[in-house]
Amino acid sequence: MASLNPDRLPSQYLYDRFGREHGLPSDTVWIARQGPEGYLWLGTKNGLARFDGVRFTIFNKQNQTAFRSNDIRDIEVAADGSLWLATYGGGVLHFAGGEFTALTTADGLADDIVHDVYLAPDGAVWFATGFGVSRLQAGKLQSWNMADGLTDNRTFRIHADGTGGVWIATLTNGLSHFDGTNFNNFSEGSGLDSTQVHLLFADPEFGLIATTITGTTYRLTAQGPVVHESASLQQKLPVHAAIRDRDGSLWLGTYGRGLWRLGSDGALQQFTLTTERPGYVFELLEDREGNIWASTMHGIYRLRDSSFLHYGQPEGLAEAIFVVTQSPLDDAIWAGSEGSGLFRLATDGTVSRFDMAGGLSNNNVSALLAEADGTVWAGTFGGGLNRIGSDGAISHFTVQDGLPNNHIMGLQRDREGKLWVVTDGGMGTLDEAAGSFQLREDLPGTVLRQITEDQLGRLWLTSNSGLIQLAADTITVWDESTGLGSDLVSTTYVDAEGVVWVGSRESGLARLEGEELFQFSSEHGLPQLSVLAILEDDAGRLWMSGADGLASIARADLNAVARGDLQRVSAQLYTEADGLRSAQFLGGFQPAGWRARDGRLWFASNRGLVALAPGTFEQRGVPGKPILEQVRVNGKPVALANPLRLPPGASGLEVDYTVPRLGAPHTLQFRYRLEGFDQDWHRVGSRRTAYFTGLTAGQKTLRVVATDNQGADDLTAEEATLVIVRAPFWYQTWWFRVLAVLGALLLASGLYYAAGRQALRRQRRLERLVDRRTRELQIALNRVEEISRTDSLTGVANRRFLDEILDSAWQQCAQQHAPVSALMLDIDYFKQYNDSAGHVAGDKCLRQVAEALQSGVLRDEDVVVRYGGEEFLALLPGADARAVASVAERIQRLLRGLEITHPDSPVSPFLTASLGCATAWPAEAGTPDDLIRSADAALYQAKSRGRDRIAVSGEA
Repeated sequence: MASLNPDRLPSQYLYDRFGREHGLPSDTVWIARQGPEGYLWLGTKNGLARFDGVRFTIFNKQNQTAFRSNDIRDIEVAADGSLWLATYGGGVLHFAGGEFTALTTADGLADDIVHDVYLAPDGAVWFATGFGVSRLQAGKLQSWNMADGLTDNRTFRIHADGTGGVWIATLTNGLSHFDGTNFNNFSEGSGLDSTQVHLLFADPEFGLIATTITGTTYRLTAQGPVVHESASLQQKLPVHAAIRDRDGSLWLGTYGRGLWRLGSDGALQQFTLTTERPGYVFELLEDREGNIWASTMHGIYRLRDSSFLHYGQPEGLAEAIFVVTQSPLDDAIWAGSEGSGLFRLATDGTVSRFDMAGGLSNNNVSALLAEADGTVWAGTFGGGLNRIGSDGAISHFTVQDGLPNNHIMGLQRDREGKLWVVTDGGMGTLDEAAGSFQLREDLPGTVLRQITEDQLGRLWLTSNSGLIQLAADTITVWDESTGLGSDLVSTTYVDAEGVVWVGSRESGLARLEGEELFQFSSEHGLPQLSVLAILEDDAGRLWMSGADGLASIARADLNAVARGDLQRVSAQLYTEADGLRSAQFLGGFQPAGWRARDGRLWFASNRGLVALAPGTFEQRGVPGKPILEQVRVNGKPVALANPLRLPPGASGLEVDYTVPRLGAPHTLQFRYRLEGFDQDWHRVGSRRTAYFTGLTAGQKTLRVVATDNQGADDLTAEEATLVIVRAPFWYQTWWFRVLAVLGALLLASGLYYAAGRQALRRQRRLERLVDRRTRELQIALNRVEEISRTDSLTGVANRRFLDEILDSAWQQCAQQHAPVSALMLDIDYFKQYNDSAGHVAGDKCLRQVAEALQSGVLRDEDVVVRYGGEEFLALLPGADARAVASVAERIQRLLRGLEITHPDSPVSPFLTASLGCATAWPAEAGTPDDLIRSADAALYQAKSRGRDRIAVSGEA
């Protein structure tokens, strides 16, 4: 993996913050380190957190007996993969083999307040404590303090010098150098300008350095500290943390001055972290994916590259950009904005602006055309047409010069040299020399938008009344009556084969080859039905901007669907989760997208320009083998073992799994299957828990696979497996069956010989008895079947029952042309409720929530299901979007009326829930799984907006 692209501006990286509201135990994060399995380990003021990119797992005094303090000040990863942790008041913790062990003053540690752990090259482990330093070597602890010559007992940092000695930094009395026998001390006035030393760092370029609170950087030599000769280091920054990334840039975290980067060219850049307390950066980390992590007093920040390059307000452009083009003369990018004028982005990154104060006729620039001689034509919305010469001189053309309207929509220079101008009042050609305009009178009376010339010299016009072709004096129109999905045509693209691709505002993409028109829809795999600009990359993929994001589809796949050789395309929709500042693009003016000469694609959006070089899109490939993290049986955690042996009463099973991915975890997709129980794979998207109910006796194998949604090959993905053995009840064992058969035979023989003369009467009595027993057995079997479909804790239906009825409900609604809705509920911060109130209260809470759900749905055909741990789902056949929203509001009122006290909820003193609603019309499109996924996505939206709220699928 590469590091962050050093050629980008600080504002062009992606910044993500994680804090208490995301699951961290504290906003004060001292340290972050990446373990061998890929997890990010975070030391906080209130516990240790393990992060897989999606969820945090917390380790603290409440769940780990070895913890004596939750304040984790340092984490270091040893060569064997184990972790060493420094705690404030609890000594040292060592994590190996899944277990924590403690090292304290009782074991010979100098003090239980530990600030730093250093893993020396010779295998020794050093600890900087509140009362000197300690060294663990060959299983033996040895300590030193001021009585042995150390400059101060309150030590803060340790680092080897490369010759067998170590440097020890303190926060109150400078530096000590220890050669194994003697200490040589340096303090204020004797080698240092301050007693407060914050950092010891070995850099491949600058050597072993130390920094003080005054911002001075020292080189540590055999003679002691000397002011470093590199001027780039002497920036008066109180450096507290430093890392050298794989690109060669030096990242500096400071004590009170924020985050900085010193490039390989010596340039210093500041990175503004959007936080309440941005100044204190305690530690830095570059993970194996190239992301930079900054530990701060307000959570941990992730800086990562985006496959998209943004130019918006932070980079000197405007936010809302209407149109974009490139000058053939100097390759500069020109961008027209809404209300802020015209911008020129030079190849060196400098930005120039043209507005009304500088001679532009209007600041709303709605059309652009750049010509080879350096001329740029800028059409405006309300101010007519501007001609900007290569010398910067601006001239104007308006209605006074014959333009039918001052609202300019599109511009095109045809092969004959005519300049076509599309306005809100019609279209024609402009004679710029004479300053006259010739209107074409024979066009349909509609709003025209864009104009494009194809290889045959035909002009293609988009309009509010369909697609218009001008060929000599012939006018041809395609609209809804001829097969277009919508009359509101926004854009066109003519490919190298002469095929015309037609994008509409609300009905997706159409393909026109000759006279043959094919309209694509969501049934063919289109990820969005808004197409505002269409560009093609070197790999033959069409990139389409729209109201929901940026879609990418192979043109060959689209052609195959149009020919009938393929049913659905494989499409990718990029949104904010993929690094876009905004998924809302702008269109309707010309050009809303532009392919630059270097192959880069530019699109106009409501947050500035978006550029992408498709060949640089990171191919993440096949993810690693999933990690099985935790198992719960009947809702209770059990020790993870392989094989996992379960008692006869184990009917419910939950298995947590993950693949740590720290940069783009949302691209991971999971599937699992319990062989011997499941007929097929469960494809669960990004969900990281497998649920099973009604487990039967015997041996089964759980298989879990992770893939990447960017096209990784499923067949090469590595599986995680878990053998599960559920013991049978005594009456299900083979020996019981044998004994039962033998007993029945002996009983029959005894009855035969003892009651030979009454055989007929006994036979009749036996038949009646058998009939009664058969009925009783059938009743018992029916009861067992009912139990297998019911959640034992809450009394509502379980996942198995949902799987059985979902398809039939879907088919019934499809036959009746009726809607079907799903409502998904998740109890907010239920884990914290369980931790604080206890599992007995947690079980009671789940039953109360289930009762509220049962009360909230009013019809007999509505089904309430316990979907997983603290998640419930209500399936509402026949309910439309308004009805399911009403049910959600009623359920939310019932839950709030319970007034269950939640001491650890950041959103309310009482227990709350987040709800996601989705509605589908089975007779029209979609599958039952699509409905569940939509409800799950709406639930995720409700949680991401702050929880304790309702979100409806499809709402902005």
